[in-house]
Amino acid sequence: MNILITGANGQLGRSLRRLGGVSPHNYLFTDVAELDITDAAAVLRTVEERRIDVIVNCAAYTNVERAEEDEEAADRLNRGAAENLARAAEANGATLIHVSTDYVFDGTGHRPYTEDMATSPLGAYGRTKLAGEEAVKAS
Repeated sequence: MNILITGANGQLGRSLRRLGGVSPHNYLFTDVAELDITDAAAVLRTVEERRIDVIVNCAAYTNVERAEEDEEAADRLNRGAAENLARAAEANGATLIHVSTDYVFDGTGHRPYTEDMATSPLGAYGRTKLAGEEAVKAS
């Protein structure tokens, strides 16, 4: 199985890199230097050429405070890139695992959040992550 990991230099990506070292599967660990996931054509080309079966999207614009100042940049990565990955996965019969955040909720809950709970992001980071979830669901 060929598995693409995006955001491989981030906290979650680094953890998956360690797990990949003991797996029998073929991993392609990427970060922006290896694959710009905001570039739809580059994503599609990589998924096709590398015959990717599973994509694990660990990439995100995670600077919550800066997202308030530059929501466009946060949206490019948190929504646009997620959409690119979803489209490439769909076009190639791959499975996409998209990692989100509790910031898509309003923070008032007193129990663990589940995927079916109502969302209500309070800031740009949460809004752009929610938009990414919606783009993935739409695919």
